[in-house]
Parts: sequence; structure tokens; C-alpha cells
Amino acid sequence: MTVTKTVSLGYIGCGVMGRVYMKAAEALPIVRSAAVVDLDMEAARQAAETFGIGCVHASADDLLADPAIDAVVLALPASARTGLAIRAFRAGKHVLTEKPVAMNADEVRRMIAARGDLIAGCCSARLRCQDSAETVERIVASGRLGDIRVIRSCWQTALKPLQPGQTPPTWRLSTAINGGGNLANLGSYALDYLLGVTGWRMVPEQVFARTWGVPAPFLDQVAPGSDAESLTTAMVTFQGGTTLLLEQGELRVGPHETAWQITGTLGTLSFCILPKTQAIVLHEYVDGAVREEIVWEGTGTFAEMQGRLLEDFAEAVAYRRPPKTTLEQALVVRELLDAIYASASLGHSVETHPIG
Repeated sequence: MTVTKTVSLGYIGCGVMGRVYMKAAEALPIVRSAAVVDLDMEAARQAAETFGIGCVHASADDLLADPAIDAVVLALPASARTGLAIRAFRAGKHVLTEKPVAMNADEVRRMIAARGDLIAGCCSARLRCQDSAETVERIVASGRLGDIRVIRSCWQTALKPLQPGQTPPTWRLSTAINGGGNLANLGSYALDYLLGVTGWRMVPEQVFARTWGVPAPFLDQVAPGSDAESLTTAMVTFQGGTTLLLEQGELRVGPHETAWQITGTLGTLSFCILPKTQAIVLHEYVDGAVREEIVWEGTGTFAEMQGRLLEDFAEAVAYRRPPKTTLEQALVVRELLDAIYASASLGHSVETHPIG
């Protein structure tokens, strides 16, 4: 797309992810990084200096009142974001918010109600901003898999003991700060990806799940007060009969494992949703035999993916089109997270309710 417009961004949050956005913006002609703010003023000043951003605001409200800002990036934990997003909408600013989109589904509904005709996106779309994801989506849409029966998602991160002086982030496994643990943090990516590449057509019906907290021997590997789950298993059934089998966790005593498959009546597609070197393999029933075909080979990088995410949002603002993941789509993800947590808490399956 030929760039004819520029979107002025303000960044609320200058931590690790805030700086990732600022770095990505440097390579995007459509983006102008205009201002930053952080509770830690020194962090804000350092970020502004590093990335050549001219304005450091004293407060988020000051940034939101800045007429030079078209849109804001909310790069801070979920507990702080919903109120900021609503204030941003009231100030006439478009919003790109981190994941999980909010602490719960009700907060997402509040954001949708406040958005009006502004653009709002969620960065749970990040992993779909890859060529490999476009291939998965194309194969699913082509019908070559037939009717989708089972989707498998396994993302288990191996235990990596902290190094001397290393401090784990307080939000990562905190229900109060980030609306959940590993499932909310990384599972948001997996759910967004799988719902997205299937065209957001799958409507959840029922969820049965179990979650586990941090094992006692590893409490010294996480921040004090980490009360959220480090491991989740879930089965989600959808209208039409498709079933999702989800295994999502960290601190695993064993090898790092990542595996994703979509199996239909006519074929199975095996792929990885993470940015890496991979081959996407299609097993397909053709002329009375099962045929294996590599439908895509290549390498994805986090930097490329991040750039595409920010570019997609900026183009959505500039050209008034939906972003990669809208708030309505992010609501489906958050409703699923809530249902998984509810099932695990209650000890039995729970029914979900499609968006009206």
C-alpha cells in the first residue's frame, strides 16, 4: 500500500513491550512516534532519547489531551489498561492495546461501548502477522482439509532457572495484575491465532478445563505473590462439532514443546504459530491415497511480526478499516479465557454463550 498518511502515536508504558513498539515504529513511514509517558519518568525520558521521540508527558491524561496524538499504544499490564482505553476513546484517540485484552469479558464490553467510531485493536493478533499464518489461513479457507474436526494446540515452555540478579516480572503470573497467568499471557496468542486462521467463524459451546499453579519447588523462580496458573489443559467444543484440545504452560520439567495441528475429514495441517524456521506440512487424501506436501517453508522473526502488527493498526487508523483483531474478536478470546478459568475453578464443564 502506498503511504499517503501518517499516524501520530503516543505510547503509554515504556517498559519492555513499549520499547518494542517504539523500535518497530522506526521502520514504518506511516507511523510518527510523537510522545511517551510512564509512571517511571526516568524510563520515559530514556525511551524518548533512545528512539528520538520529542515529547515526554507528565501523566497519561496529559498525553491523551495532546492534540498532536492520533492514537495510543497501551503497553502495560491488563489491570491498568481498560480505564486508560476508555479515557482515550473519550479524548478521541484510537487505541492499540496489549494482551490479554482486558481483565475479563465485561471490561471488553465496556471498551466496545465507549469506542464509538474510533479504531481499536488488540495485539493478541501478533502471531498472525506472519507469512506462515497467511498460509494456514489460506489452506483452511480452501476447503482442502474438509470439515474441521479437531484442533490441537500445545505450547509448553521448559523450566529455565533464573540467573543471578535476574528479577521475574510481577505481572506475569498475577491474577490481580494481568487477569490470569500463562493462559492469559500466552494462551491469548494461541486462541487468537486459531480463531483467526479459521475466519472467526467458530462459535464456542462448552469448555472443560483444569489449571495448576506454580509447583512448590519453583516458587523461587517467579515473583512473590504469583497466584495464577502456570499450566492449563482445556477441551473446547464449538458449534458444528469442532473440538479444540489446548495444552498451555510454562515451568515444565522437560523439553520445550510446541505443536499445532488442524485435522479435518480430508486432511491434516501441521504448523508452528511461533516465529521460527519451519515447514508447514499438509497431509491430504487424494486419489485414494494419503499424500504429504510441504505447502510453505520459511523463517519468521519477532521483529518482522511486530512491525507488521503496528503497521496494520496504523493503516487501520489511516484508512478507517478494521485492524487485524478488533475488540469484538478480542472479546471472543477473553470470553474463552473466562470460561476456561470458570471450568477449572468449578471442577466441571461450563457452557459458553455466543456474542449476540
